[in-house]
Amino acid sequence: MHKSIVILYFSLFYSFAIGQTNLDQLEKDIKNNKLTTVITNNSVPLTLLDAIEEGLRKNSEQIERKYEFQINELTYLDARDEFYFPKLNLTMNTSSDHFTENLYRDDKDNSQSGQTPSGSIGLGFEEYTLFNWGKDYLVFLNAKGNYKRTKEKLSEEKRELRFLIISEFFNLSRNHQLVRAYKKQLGHTSFLYRLAKEKMMLRKLGSQEFLQAKALFLKAHKNYHNSLVEYYSAQESMAKLLGKDLKTIFRPLSFLKYKSINFSPKESYSFVLKNNPSLKEAKNSMLISQRTYQKVLKENMPLPKFSLKLGSYQRGFSSGGYEDKYETFDESKNIEIAATLNMSWTIYGSGGFFNSRITEKSFLNKKISEIRLRENHRSIEVSNNLTHKRIIYLEKKYEASLAQVNNARDVFDKAIDNYIASKTHFSNIDFVLDEIIESKVDYENTKYAHLVEKLNMAALMGVDDFAGEKFDNLVEQ
Repeated sequence: MHKSIVILYFSLFYSFAIGQTNLDQLEKDIKNNKLTTVITNNSVPLTLLDAIEEGLRKNSEQIERKYEFQINELTYLDARDEFYFPKLNLTMNTSSDHFTENLYRDDKDNSQSGQTPSGSIGLGFEEYTLFNWGKDYLVFLNAKGNYKRTKEKLSEEKRELRFLIISEFFNLSRNHQLVRAYKKQLGHTSFLYRLAKEKMMLRKLGSQEFLQAKALFLKAHKNYHNSLVEYYSAQESMAKLLGKDLKTIFRPLSFLKYKSINFSPKESYSFVLKNNPSLKEAKNSMLISQRTYQKVLKENMPLPKFSLKLGSYQRGFSSGGYEDKYETFDESKNIEIAATLNMSWTIYGSGGFFNSRITEKSFLNKKISEIRLRENHRSIEVSNNLTHKRIIYLEKKYEASLAQVNNARDVFDKAIDNYIASKTHFSNIDFVLDEIIESKVDYENTKYAHLVEKLNMAALMGVDDFAGEKFDNLVEQ
């Protein structure tokens, strides 16, 4: 029996010696507080307001949206001018001029064109439609609707970017808090491991309990570095959003402040019906399809078009001098209002008998857009209710998580004192250490999940902030 105990102790100290160098170095790093240099050295301090400002200014997608906004404005101006104003063109044309070289001393001119150019320069109006039974007006209304919707979408995408920056900033600060929590946990287990080694040397501790203390220390070491992996992943996401070098390391200067919501699902739904982006998109699509269907119906009817010819002014030039001329059509200066009737129906071929397939497809597209709008109404009502319920559940969970964190701290303080005084077993310490880190992780995750759901609710409602609450101010130092 005595021999087996000696072998057990020998094996234990042999395995202990194999990895002792690395563990000793790790303990020194913990004792000298060198682990924090991984986070703080060469890092850029960052506040939430700085992140929002820089993201909205330097994010590549937001820069693209600024150009898209200008393109949208120019597209609308084209549609407006085409509908309201006659098109005025500046035209210029000349005959060909030439230079000849008599290489063979031929008496005849070797050029087909005259040596003196002729041509004209002038201003002219294209034929202007006065009335065509609202077909042009329907096209203009569709262009105007797309213009307004595109402006709204660009603003909504900017708001989505702001929400994403807020979410990623607090995700970064959450991971920073978790790294600190796991580092603190590593310090606790390092202390217990050193205490176990001392007791082991004095033969006041069993081998099993020593190995349990070592395992707890190694587990804390692994969890700490896992938290660093998540933390640096969040760093990369933040750098991408802010248009920074991906090697940039940020140090968040503020952390998430919890605040519950103070409105009902009915109140939020009133905003959803008015401002929800997907609902606006569905409404615009339905209106466009309805106007398109009306236009197709009118195009399939023999309706005359009334147009105005305003003519053009030209100055012609030639070898005989120059001549000013104004005419609306050949040899006439009279302003002309004309009614024309131009129709074409397919009897057999693409489009169906009397364009019936074209009309039917336009009608079916209109019905599809109406169905999508109706389903969109149903979907956002469900999303509004479910998002609101998730927020309420997370608020209740937050209260429980906060109480759990405070209780775990009190239990840990008492348990560690009892363990040092050999009044409690190590298994109780193991449980308490797990409880304190799990409660802290759950608390931070719950607080962050609550913010994400609030941002989702704001996006559904189509608002930048809640009444009486700005997301920019949800910070604490």
